[in-house]
Amino acid sequence: MMSESKVDFELQQDGVLRLQGELTRSSIPAIWRRWQREVLTQSITKVDVSNVESVDTAGVALLLEIVKAGEAQTLDCLGANQQLKQIAAVSGVEGVLSLS
Repeated sequence: MMSESKVDFELQQDGVLRLQGELTRSSIPAIWRRWQREVLTQSITKVDVSNVESVDTAGVALLLEIVKAGEAQTLDCLGANQQLKQIAAVSGVEGVLSLS
């Protein structure tokens, strides 16, 4: 039996969304309904991804959903690891996801 990947998020009072765990196609479905209810209804311009251990294209798509739902043209992603930076570059979305 495969172990289930974990991802968690918390929206801070300062409007910063903090993510931790794995942003992968195996972990995202478990949080999708909560994500739609709690994240996509908020105005978020910064996401702390410093505690994200692994990410794949599904994780990048999840971040792009925040941009799509909000009024901002870009999303500041703080603490992006090399894996996230590489996927964003290959996907051509580094202009939308401001990775630092």
